[in-house]
Amino acid sequence: MKLLGLLVLVASSCTLAAILPRREATPLFFDRQRRNPSPRAEDLLGNLANISEQFFNTAVDHFNHQNQATWSNRYLSMMDHFVPTGPVLIFLAGDVPVAGSMIDENTLINEMARDLGGAVFALETRFYGASLPTEDLSVENLRLLNTDQILADVADFVLHLRRTVVGNPFAHVLVAGTGLGGSLAIWFRVRYPHLTDAAWSSSGYISAVYDFQDFSYGWANTAIDFGSQECYNRIFIAFHVAQNLIDVGLGRLMYEKFNICDPVDADDRIQVAYFFSVLMTSIEVYSLRNGNIEDFTAVCQDIADDSFPTSLDALAFWFNKRFEADNGCVIVDIDMLAESFRETSPTDESNASGARQFLYQQCTEFGWFFTTDSDLQPFGERVQMELYHELCRRVFGDWVTAESMYRATERTNNRFGGSSPNVMQVHFTNGAQDPWRYTSVVEDLNPYALADVIPGELAGGDLKKIDEENDSAELLEVKRRLKEVFEGYLFPFNPR
Repeated sequence: MKLLGLLVLVASSCTLAAILPRREATPLFFDRQRRNPSPRAEDLLGNLANISEQFFNTAVDHFNHQNQATWSNRYLSMMDHFVPTGPVLIFLAGDVPVAGSMIDENTLINEMARDLGGAVFALETRFYGASLPTEDLSVENLRLLNTDQILADVADFVLHLRRTVVGNPFAHVLVAGTGLGGSLAIWFRVRYPHLTDAAWSSSGYISAVYDFQDFSYGWANTAIDFGSQECYNRIFIAFHVAQNLIDVGLGRLMYEKFNICDPVDADDRIQVAYFFSVLMTSIEVYSLRNGNIEDFTAVCQDIADDSFPTSLDALAFWFNKRFEADNGCVIVDIDMLAESFRETSPTDESNASGARQFLYQQCTEFGWFFTTDSDLQPFGERVQMELYHELCRRVFGDWVTAESMYRATERTNNRFGGSSPNVMQVHFTNGAQDPWRYTSVVEDLNPYALADVIPGELAGGDLKKIDEENDSAELLEVKRRLKEVFEGYLFPFNPR
């Protein structure tokens, strides 16, 4: 029988591990770390009873006029603060199911709605959560999962809100989001400037990146700054010792030290790469999971503990302690990983959180695969793009190649501008310690496309409402500037 496991799969790396009894052979999936964790059913409507779940109809395929089929796209609505001349504020859920916590009374976008007399909504992305334009997640159906289709959904949603919900065809519109939702907000402003007055990207992934080697580099800098240099050194030594042991035929020591289900096959490059990707992303995910910089300190205190005879022993103890459950073991088998991703049922536990869907988008549009190709990170050299080429091919078919994956990221950047989109009346915010900032915009593009990088923050701190007691001075300044900037963009001639 399957056991629930803790996830080591990261949004960009899609490294999947599982915990199960030693006698079991069926993997259980760890969930991906996201900006907004996948909500429980009871959390759907957040902290306000008057957030309501709604649906609107839109085209299954916006670009095939011979196909007139429609489907129901889910969204959440909160109209408490709305006045007839108020704006429409839309939070794009990105690669996670929609949740009330995205727009409830604890969020800055809700605070903006209150100040501006606006209505606030959270829109779920097609193929995620309950927003399913097709019956399953087969490769044939996933061809309808791409940025163009998603942005056309958002365009229909804006028109639906203006005409049907708020009753004002000229209502001013702000689109916002974080992670993939942040990139979609900016790209919507690029593609449909006539339907939105402003866009806000909070830690958004603005540039597609084929080989996202800077993620581990950025993580390492934060670990040194908020953990210690000794922590970095211990991880560096542990990974390189593990590599050397496998290279000289002593890979069974990894099976004995780490709580993995089977020995690593040293002759299989892909299996070795997957083993190291699980170790690498387990540390990265655990330290980033809460968006709390203090988690780096806690992780580094454990790994830098000098009571262990070697750095490898310290890493193994930390890994086993964090990812062991009910005497279970961690699967590090790439074949079982690929098999799990080939499941096409939307109700599958992993697919319900968006794992297969987001991997498809990574393989066909975005990249964002974590590797060890940078020399300025501590995780060795074994996690390379070959692992992800093979994963995408095994999951989706031989039509996915290294060349097609590379060209996909180039195409995305060419169409939307990469790190320099030609756009105005937008604002970019990022945490100075967030490794994802290397895919975002961290410098002003023009006087109407400004960027704030917030010291001491990871991702998402700016999404919460103003907290005079707990927010840093820099974070308070950014939140106040966001409110002022967007009021000016939405009502340039008639400030509220």
